Amino acid sequence: MRKLLPLLLSAVLAACTDPGTREAPALSLSGLDGKVVSLAGRRGRVVLVNFWATWCSSCREELPALNAIDGRLQGKSFDLLSVSLDEAPEKILPPFLKKHGVTYPVLTADDSVLRSWGVRGLPATFLVGRDGLIVKRWLGPIDAAVVENDILALLK
Repeated sequence: MRKLLPLLLSAVLAACTDPGTREAPALSLSGLDGKVVSLAGRRGRVVLVNFWATWCSSCREELPALNAIDGRLQGKSFDLLSVSLDEAPEKILPPFLKKHGVTYPVLTADDSVLRSWGVRGLPATFLVGRDGLIVKRWLGPIDAAVVENDILALLK
């Protein structure tokens, strides 16, 4: 059993972080400025889609990592799309984003978007290649170095 447990754990973790490749579901959402942002409009770019909420402690923990990734990859063919699931986002998000120094686009969504992406917990992050296929996903807080390396590999 001791030899089997690490193999089972490894398989479970692999299933949680590597979805294989599948077409990313449609994503066309409004930002706080009212402008609609779509994933389809970013075809040809590498996109990191992060689902989160201000009330989620793990989501708040990963904000510095997302800020760092976004800052280091400015000017590259990369976009970070942050999808907030907060209620009353117009009221809650502006002071929260300012306090945490978030400058990348924050979009707002409801549970139907979660269902279409297969998100069952927060935070959930998906790496979408230039071709629109999901190549990686992470459940729970991300490790900035790992995610950035995966993004850089796709940018080559």
